[in-house]
Amino acid sequence: MNRPDPARRPSLVVWAYRCWVTSGALLILLGIGFVLLGVFVSGATLAPVGIGVLVAAVGAAIALMGTKAYTGDERWRSSLAALTLVSVAMLLILSFLAMFLAFALLAAIVGLFGSLLAYRPESDAWFTGKDPAEVAEQQRGRRTKRSAKGATGRGKKPGRSSS
Repeated sequence: MNRPDPARRPSLVVWAYRCWVTSGALLILLGIGFVLLGVFVSGATLAPVGIGVLVAAVGAAIALMGTKAYTGDERWRSSLAALTLVSVAMLLILSFLAMFLAFALLAAIVGLFGSLLAYRPESDAWFTGKDPAEVAEQQRGRRTKRSAKGATGRGKKPGRSSS
């Protein structure tokens, strides 16, 4: 695996890193807040404490993985994208059960936005070491192939006539 040149790092990668670190820090702070809330307010139940520990652990993982991805390792970028997507899905479901988790959901969405920025053509070219114009052309080519394929043989199986 080749390492991309940090001097040529696109601004989208820098903003993705900022989103990841901000998301991680907010999730850690909210997780600590949930733990403290669970210890001092709810009494005997450990559910808020467990959720707080889980949210803080996810925040720490996002921040640490974001730092690894910022160095240019494509594997960390893809793992981080999966983690942010799963954490948003998890917090979306949990926020219906406990409304105070909506703040954690917003913090996780910031991390997901960072992952989106890391997959833009300019950022993707830097991570993969390809020419930005080539990456943009490949992405445009995929879109046109999909639209052309969908417009022509829709609903027909190959090798069968319509008689």
